[in-house]
Amino acid sequence: MKKIIGITTAVVLFACLSTVSAHAGSARRHTIEGIMLGTGVAILSAAIINEINHDSKPYYKNHYAKPVGNHHTKYAYQNRYDRNFRSHYKNGHWVIEKIWVQPVYEKKWNPGHYNRRGKWIKGRYENFLVKDGYWQKTKIWVRY
Repeated sequence: MKKIIGITTAVVLFACLSTVSAHAGSARRHTIEGIMLGTGVAILSAAIINEINHDSKPYYKNHYAKPVGNHHTKYAYQNRYDRNFRSHYKNGHWVIEKIWVQPVYEKKWNPGHYNRRGKWIKGRYENFLVKDGYWQKTKIWVRY
């Protein structure tokens, strides 16, 4: 229905604005009128095109899980709180372990050049540091 209204309005506007008026007047007044009419037509046509392209489609902004059928999302996680669900966590404990993450280097071409003492150094590939290495803590489950 929106497409029909939009197309009809566009055709009527095109037919009305395509005719040429024959009366004489000042050039400045016609220029201002032309600018105002052109702006109005542009705004109206943008609104019509926008409505044609977005015609009654559901759009969800949040990307969370939607309920399916008659099920509510809280029932999907019901087993998490069940006693048998947690039974595999009985035999063990959590340990925090530190792991060294290696630094990241990038291999680039270093062209030939003179050093500070005026000696020529040939061009070669060198490793340049991109990211420093660091310690990272991870939580690990250790069974008895």
